[in-house]
Amino acid sequence: VCFLICFSWKMGKKSRVKTQKSGTGATATVSPKEMLNLISELLQKCSSPPPGPGKEWEEYVQIRSLVEKIRKKRLSVVFDGKRDDYFPELIKWATENGASTEGFEIANFEEEGFGLKATREIKAEELFLWVPRKLLMTVESAKNSVLGSLYSQDRILQAMGNITLAFHLLCERANPNSFWLPYIQTLPSEYDTPLYFEEDEVQYLQSTQAIHDVFSQYKNTARQYAYFYKVIQVRILNIV
Repeated sequence: VCFLICFSWKMGKKSRVKTQKSGTGATATVSPKEMLNLISELLQKCSSPPPGPGKEWEEYVQIRSLVEKIRKKRLSVVFDGKRDDYFPELIKWATENGASTEGFEIANFEEEGFGLKATREIKAEELFLWVPRKLLMTVESAKNSVLGSLYSQDRILQAMGNITLAFHLLCERANPNSFWLPYIQTLPSEYDTPLYFEEDEVQYLQSTQAIHDVFSQYKNTARQYAYFYKVIQVRILNIV
């Protein structure tokens, strides 16, 4: 989806924002037909009935292989530096737009990651943090964005708020003039969830109850990606 969105915008020059190939070993050029063939194959694979007993791992490996091929060919919007380089801009943006930013600071808690650390005593039940609704990325803000026309026509977006928000984030991430850019620049590039595990890490979950949820999540996410890639491709072709 992001691959298509990046090309559907007129990307102006902006410091500290760039695009690059998503995976290692990416080819210099990617034909739309080649990409669409991979997407169609992925969508077909992810839309197939559940595999028989003992075949789930084989299906997961096949889907993962297709995903990796696509990752190596698509473009992503990336930001220079580390996410904590953008924390001062985030605080400034939040303050200017009415959020409370006193009494705490952003700190690195090592294994737990970044979070808020109090800089003064906070009393029980004291309200010390508030964020105006206009700073939130919501289904309503998605409907009022560039995503609005697609939302009004696509039943999946209308029925699944989480998909709408994920798509909303992708759209805003690809827009160098997004209102939410100071927030988006501070988001992690990856997460410690099974969706981001390497194949050998997923193997450690074999013979556990969790493995079925991992397979299902990966397959569903890949199917949603492939579906919306084709939807956006059709819309772009109609516009052109």
